[in-house]
Amino acid sequence: MTRARALIVCASLALPAAAAAQPALPIAAHNDNRRPAGTLRDGTLLLRLEAVMARWLPEGPAGPARDVQVFAEDGRAAEVPGPLIRVPAGTDLRVSVRNRLATPLKLRGMMEHPGDAAAIVDIPAGEIRELRFEAGTPGTYFYWATTTSESYVLRRMIDSQLSGAFVVDPERPADRLPDRIFVISEWLDQSVRPAKFTAAINGASWPHAERLTLPFGEAVHWRVVNASFGVHPMHLHGTFYTVESRGDAGRDAIYDAENRRLVTTEMMEPGTTMAMRWVPDRVGNWLFHCHVLAHVTGDMRRGDMTPAQREEAAHHDEHDIEKAMAGLVIGITVTSGDETAAPDLEPHVRRRLTLRMTQEPARYGSGPSLGFAILTDDGTPVPNTAPRLVVPGEAGGVPNPSPTLVLTRGEPVSLTLVSELPRDTQIHWHGIELESYHDGVPGWSGHLRQITPAIKPGDQYEVQFTPPRAGTFIYHTHAHDREQLASGLYGALIVVEPGQTLDPATERIILIGGAGPQSAAIEVNRSTNPAAMDLKVGVTYRFRLINITPNLTVFTSLRGDWGVVKWKPVSKDGADLPPSQMEARRARQTISVGETYDFEFRPEAPGELRLEVQRRSIDAMLTSMVIRVSK
Repeated sequence: MTRARALIVCASLALPAAAAAQPALPIAAHNDNRRPAGTLRDGTLLLRLEAVMARWLPEGPAGPARDVQVFAEDGRAAEVPGPLIRVPAGTDLRVSVRNRLATPLKLRGMMEHPGDAAAIVDIPAGEIRELRFEAGTPGTYFYWATTTSESYVLRRMIDSQLSGAFVVDPERPADRLPDRIFVISEWLDQSVRPAKFTAAINGASWPHAERLTLPFGEAVHWRVVNASFGVHPMHLHGTFYTVESRGDAGRDAIYDAENRRLVTTEMMEPGTTMAMRWVPDRVGNWLFHCHVLAHVTGDMRRGDMTPAQREEAAHHDEHDIEKAMAGLVIGITVTSGDETAAPDLEPHVRRRLTLRMTQEPARYGSGPSLGFAILTDDGTPVPNTAPRLVVPGEAGGVPNPSPTLVLTRGEPVSLTLVSELPRDTQIHWHGIELESYHDGVPGWSGHLRQITPAIKPGDQYEVQFTPPRAGTFIYHTHAHDREQLASGLYGALIVVEPGQTLDPATERIILIGGAGPQSAAIEVNRSTNPAAMDLKVGVTYRFRLINITPNLTVFTSLRGDWGVVKWKPVSKDGADLPPSQMEARRARQTISVGETYDFEFRPEAPGELRLEVQRRSIDAMLTSMVIRVSK
């Protein structure tokens, strides 16, 4: 026993010396994707890349350290993401890639475009591969490598940052537009509890990510690359953006003017790219972020905290924008320009409503259900047109705690938010074009000295805006915690044309949300057992589908015993789709967090249908709604 103990002591004493003999890993720089790598001369790009080990600090020197495999340009520091390859069409690329890692490297995306995104260049440990190819067709692409798996979505730890943007510009300089490139990456260690997780844009996690200052009224062009293993619905606050292309590592589909769609939230699957354009038309602070709550909340830091640090963090101000948020967030400030101020409106001109934020105790285990009550200016309740909840023993069900808020395009509205909740909150008007101060991100929205506050328990806050377009939108909590959103502090926001009303007989809202903070289930129209929907043969209905779950991308389908029926897509995020995308098709749709879709459906025969909602990632049924069609 003594001998064994002595050997252990000797081994422990030897460890520091052995560790000291190993050189410290170099620190990987955050790559803002502004500087193209290599040397471009006479139509040829010469580039030497290396795959190396480095230490990545996504939240700066005081934050967590991730030891990862990364790319570096020969003679320069390693970077996360990897060096930007950017050349005009027609360029001849001569790229050498040295594998300085201890394991073989499988490289993809280093090729002429379009090309096979799955094609592999094998580079054994310690060896070099010389590659020569033409740039190919203009577009947004990326290159990536793995040392642990053949699967892209399984790159989760050591090789998760082996990616870099690859942009091919138009050959003529006059056809090139100034733009920015943003590469999304993730890192995940599930061997510990809570798991350690990092999500970053251009190598940095909020609040350490770059913050942009943009001039008012000048068009902005961005390229976004999802080089991570997760799905990311990218949401822009306060205005719409135009999706100009979608692609992957090998191909890019650039849309012509007639096929570009307006969105406020666009789902990006793993390994996909997007080119987008938008015009900053309102001054103030805005956000561009992933709408999956787990990818933007400060809770993702918990895995790197000690128990004492977690306890301390639990008492931090949950609306401290620096601490309560993290991950895939870009802060944007639009500076003053030649904007034309909206005319001042007398208070009596605005339609005035009150939204009481309420809670029902112990609906989700010991946790409360949250919701709203909408009242007119004189305190009269507004009729709740949201589908009622099925409750045993209650004939006709009970009122829905997420009432549908119906506004009119072009009609100014004043909404007084009254909090009857025990914790601070604030409400975001998702998809509505409005002034920054009323956007609803506490501690961030607004401009200069007028920053949006959190709404304290018992307090109230007035929001004013004029909806500029009709469509399907969402109002929901923007408190930076998972409890409020998962517990139901959200609702459908429908804007109708002047002179029109929302007709519950033909306008059917399908509101998909969480079923409590501790549950993996979902609710449809605030119920895990949603009430059946009754339709008539020959009547055209408008289905308004909304996903405001905290984290789930879901797959929906409308089917009968004979298979999937057809419906006609008409709008996304409240904006009409291009005519080419409004053709009737099979009634199947993937919907990520923060997206809304409108479909027209006309049943042609009596019978029973089912609206099914599945967990997209593993094809597991979450819930379904019975739809009864009669003559």
